[in-house]
Amino acid sequence: MQMSFYEEFPTKENIDKLRLVKFKTRIFMAARSVREFRKLEKQVKKIKKDVKIGYWPIIPNSYWISPFSNRRDLIELFNELDKIKNLILIDLEMPLKKKMILKNIFYFFQNKRLIKKFMKKNKKRITTAEFPASIFSIFIKILGLDYKIKTEKSLMWYSSMRSNLINKKIKKCLKNLKNKPQYSISLGTIATGVLGNEPILSPKNLENDLDFVKRAEFSKVILFRLGGLNKNYIKVINKFQAPPQ
Repeated sequence: MQMSFYEEFPTKENIDKLRLVKFKTRIFMAARSVREFRKLEKQVKKIKKDVKIGYWPIIPNSYWISPFSNRRDLIELFNELDKIKNLILIDLEMPLKKKMILKNIFYFFQNKRLIKKFMKKNKKRITTAEFPASIFSIFIKILGLDYKIKTEKSLMWYSSMRSNLINKKIKKCLKNLKNKPQYSISLGTIATGVLGNEPILSPKNLENDLDFVKRAEFSKVILFRLGGLNKNYIKVINKFQAPPQ
């Protein structure tokens, strides 16, 4: 199983957690500009030279990317991303500030086409973070949070944030998915994110989730997030890490 990491807050303390990782990996680092990302990239390479580093762009106001983001912000972002060759994480979620929904409702279809065009052009280097298929999948597509483009789709199954009922439904959907090599599964959370109140997944429950992912025949996992890594988590992760090729 290929293990990767998100890092939403790439401080020195959080980046230093890479020292616990002895296998080849990827890390998707949040940054507000390519310039900021380049500085972080240098810090990471000093710790672990063989790591693949992806740019996780955070945009003004909406934070995540969706058709409800400001059109100008999307245009500026995609123009910036066209100038680099790095892996890119497109985090498809509703805006952090809900007032953005009403503000940009009339730009919805234009923004949706803009996102789709960029993703189609760059599909070989894009990973999309999106909600897993469920009974709400039709609404996710309508809201422009899922596109029929052959990117790596990382399905956000953060079991610590879901009820037992919802987790059962998600697991059933994941198990029944076709074309599984196209997907990775995002697991966690082992540290809080921008909301600040995300429940923390225990090492034992992480092991249970990884065991399910393996039995469901997915080969890639992205863990949220690097800053929460410790010896207990890495011990669990090493049980599932694919041997070097």
